[in-house]
Amino acid sequence: MSEITTDFLWDYLVDQGVATEEELNLVTCINGFSVETLNDVIYARTGYRNYYQLADIEEEEEEEAEEN
Repeated sequence: MSEITTDFLWDYLVDQGVATEEELNLVTCINGFSVETLNDVIYARTGYRNYYQLADIEEEEEEEAEEN
């Protein structure tokens, strides 16, 4: 697995509707612009610990939808 960058993760969170840009701006202004901070947003919003857990769940849901 390649290392996740802050820019990739930021775009992913916005594109997937996990958080808005305004919310991410606020959180990163307070806690710093880092993958750790963005993973904290993932946890607060979804209960998953990081991008990899969230992406795995989304992939499983897509596979289930294709089967049905």
